Amino acid sequence: VTHDQNLLLPWVHAEDLHALWLAAREAGFASANVHLLTDMIACPGGDFCALANARSIPIAEAITERYQDLDELDDLGEIDLHISGCINSCGHHHSGHIGILGVDKDGKEWYQVTLGGSDGSLLSGTPQAGKVVGPSFSAAEVPDVIEAVLNTYRDTREAGETFIDALRRVGIEPFKAAANGARFKVEVAA
Repeated sequence: VTHDQNLLLPWVHAEDLHALWLAAREAGFASANVHLLTDMIACPGGDFCALANARSIPIAEAITERYQDLDELDDLGEIDLHISGCINSCGHHHSGHIGILGVDKDGKEWYQVTLGGSDGSLLSGTPQAGKVVGPSFSAAEVPDVIEAVLNTYRDTREAGETFIDALRRVGIEPFKAAANGARFKVEVAA
């Protein structure tokens, strides 16, 4: 298993590749999403780790379920999305183009979203931590927040521009406003 949580099968002979791909596809391991949004890094979170403040897997599943269309994923291009269930940062949320950090607020799971992180890769550039877009979001809000951020990218990108490049060119403010605009509105009784 690679750092990116993908399976790497070394020493496969070229004449065996097609059969291997058929078997992988049948087992559900042949997704063509490498380096795309749903090829995210996520720690096990509160479902499997006693240190976590929040669950990571349900957040990853909700985002993956929303973005099933490979044509849409391909149109969005390469995006590093990382999820950590606590500040120990096993999912390296701080280095994702989009980072999600599980936090505990009054015994409930909340998620802080960061934008613009970089792991130092060729795609991302110089290593840097992402910037927080505002107060944390409820688990139910996170998929809508990600969608709002991605819609801002679609609306502001130039031809052939990656998410991280558009974010750096435009600045974080329009993305931050979109993320915070996706918060659920709570009506206050008079």
